[in-house]
Amino acid sequence: MLLNTRQAALTGPVQNKRRRTSPMSEPQVTYARDGHVAVLTMNRPEAMNAMSVAMLTDLTDAVRRYAADDQAWVAVLRGEGRAFCTGGDLKEALELIGDEPENFYVMPRQGLEAFALVRATPKPMIAAVHGYCMAGGLLLANACDLIVSGESCKFGIPETSVGMPTMGYLDLWKFMGPRVFMEKVLTAEPFGAAEAKACGLVNRVVADDQVQAEAMTLAQKIAGNSPRSVAAHTQAVRLSVKYNREVLEEFQRQIWDPVVFGQDIQEGLSSFRERRKPQWKNR
Repeated sequence: MLLNTRQAALTGPVQNKRRRTSPMSEPQVTYARDGHVAVLTMNRPEAMNAMSVAMLTDLTDAVRRYAADDQAWVAVLRGEGRAFCTGGDLKEALELIGDEPENFYVMPRQGLEAFALVRATPKPMIAAVHGYCMAGGLLLANACDLIVSGESCKFGIPETSVGMPTMGYLDLWKFMGPRVFMEKVLTAEPFGAAEAKACGLVNRVVADDQVQAEAMTLAQKIAGNSPRSVAAHTQAVRLSVKYNREVLEEFQRQIWDPVVFGQDIQEGLSSFRERRKPQWKNR
């Protein structure tokens, strides 16, 4: 049931969408594929990739496209321009809120749905972050499975500095540690890539001009392994972070059966026996 719910999230509607005014306008999140690696690019460099409603709509479309692409076995999520993502577009948020405080929830709700969609995708995603990874941008990066950061990237949870609620951060403490997370929330002070790596938030820190290359190298390394096994292990690790052992044991067969009864396991064993590189079919 749990994994079926995740699959439904990949095909179900996302509420509160606002489409671009012109169907011919450039998408705010683009999709491309290099071999078996999908590349999703946030494309609002003039706004430092602040998340508009239209951008969140395009993000869900791109993530669903990745999930449905049988030839895409791992994805890299990046930002065009000087920043990965600086969070929600506050100018648009103010327009949406107007004189109705309840409207504050429109953009965060859509953002949380988009981040949940990233987590529900049964294949790994790598965030390649640079410049600034703040607020909702940090949530989006954390929704991915791995994070590669530029050495000068700034992270932050700034909501208390502007009197806003920190919606969606409730599981971030599992990656940063509860006391570090508490300090960052209460002080709203930005922190650097070295500290982000030290507390377990980031996997790798590289020179700023090597972020994309490092993320692609990591993605290609993952794509060289059995896609079915990679997808199953991705889901298993995600569930282990969220649930206890008893719950996980209920879903073991649901996770591992596609691997055990697939063709790739036979190819993997044969290639090992024959001392050759496996030819994965994702079957």
